[in-house]
Amino acid sequence: MKNLRLILPGPKSLSISVIFLTIAFSQVSAETILLKNGEKTYGTVIDQSTDTVTILKETKRQTLAKSQILKIIFKDIKDEAELAKLFETEKKKLNKDGKKPEKEEQLDTILLEQMIKENSYKAVQKRLALIEKYIDEQDSSWEEYISANRNPWEPVWKSAILPGWGLSTMKHDNYARAYQIAIGLSFIVAIGGSQAATEQHNKAENRLSKILFEDPVTYAQIQGSGITGASVLVTKLQSDSISEYNSFKSKENQYETYSRTGLYFGVGLYLIQLAQSYFLGQKWATHNIIQTPSGEAVKEGFNFKSNYMPIAAGGASNLWEYRTDLRYVSTF
Repeated sequence: MKNLRLILPGPKSLSISVIFLTIAFSQVSAETILLKNGEKTYGTVIDQSTDTVTILKETKRQTLAKSQILKIIFKDIKDEAELAKLFETEKKKLNKDGKKPEKEEQLDTILLEQMIKENSYKAVQKRLALIEKYIDEQDSSWEEYISANRNPWEPVWKSAILPGWGLSTMKHDNYARAYQIAIGLSFIVAIGGSQAATEQHNKAENRLSKILFEDPVTYAQIQGSGITGASVLVTKLQSDSISEYNSFKSKENQYETYSRTGLYFGVGLYLIQLAQSYFLGQKWATHNIIQTPSGEAVKEGFNFKSNYMPIAAGGASNLWEYRTDLRYVSTF
């Protein structure tokens, strides 16, 4: 994994981080804790102070007073005979006040600190392994994704070529799919509405052609036939023809409205996803920014820096120069 840094806290600041890590999974190790009253308990030592020791027992945090502890053995011992022997050995080390010699207590403190560090390291390693396994199962290309050198304009030109492509590159798959579906449907409505409007337009033109050229001949034949009510029939046919023509024109206008609405909506969504790709791309590419010890922000790779600055301060004349620096920055 590129550029991964693991920082372990000191013994005095382990309680929060190690407790979280160990609770989240399971006990990294188990220590056998002998108490001065003859009882025993098991748990993972995660922190200590001057007077107390904090352990994790069955996912619960428990604090024990050091004055109650006879010995902490850094392994899980279940053999009762062995425990009884250890208890008697440690009991003999106590003075009349029930305390161990100062050097013995100092050694116990040092061993505790070492065990806390070891437990925290194991917990962090286990957590990292589980996280890496989880991410691998979700996306096998995650390592390449987080280590790639990113250009903030990459999502923009990708989204310009194919809506949603740039957002998908930044792992915003839900946005990408939503835009692709919405823009696709919008253009389907636009194209479908345009085709339907053209079809209605052709029908209206055909109907108008009949009204102007074919129907007058038909009407003249009906009126010349001497049929009773011929004039009423001709009037009815003329009214129906004009009504049919108007219906075609009305549908043509309706479909054109649908087509324009779909087109405008699709173009609007296209521009919106371009803008979103730009703003998210600026944040997406910020991991390329590195801060030097002097506080200057640079990027990994070649960096150009230009300054227009005075050659020297003071003097009778002000002399300025234009200076350009080329540097290559690498992280390791």
